Amino acid sequence: MDDLNAAYADTVRAVAASVTDVNDGEWGDRDWLRLVVDFESLAQDEAAPRTSSISFAIARTPGGPLEKVGFRLSRAAKDGFVRIGRIMHGQKGQYWSTATLTVERDGSYDFQFAYTPPYRLGGNLNDTRYRDYLERYKAETGQH
Repeated sequence: MDDLNAAYADTVRAVAASVTDVNDGEWGDRDWLRLVVDFESLAQDEAAPRTSSISFAIARTPGGPLEKVGFRLSRAAKDGFVRIGRIMHGQKGQYWSTATLTVERDGSYDFQFAYTPPYRLGGNLNDTRYRDYLERYKAETGQH
């Protein structure tokens, strides 16, 4: 059986390696402080699971303001989430619908799983739940 902890660590590494593939512009000399991924999956269709993801970094250039920078997940990162889902299905007998990953700069990370109907794959294509995340991060950490 596949090792869940190894799958977690491999997926975190793949997500961190994806951060420089930004949606708009160039990564430049930014340094990230937190990575966030909201990954939805309809993994019941094992042949070709439907997925949707939102991924972004809280980052800053040296001496610059904090920014929320969207990035694309690599194939390895997406495959990592699918692998985690399959391992957990083998252990629990059910698939999660949403995995939310938070990675801190010090390497610590946290996966949260939901088994409720997925938001975006459930028809809510304009997902604005993370629109104010930068402000929430600033309030949580006291950084500006």
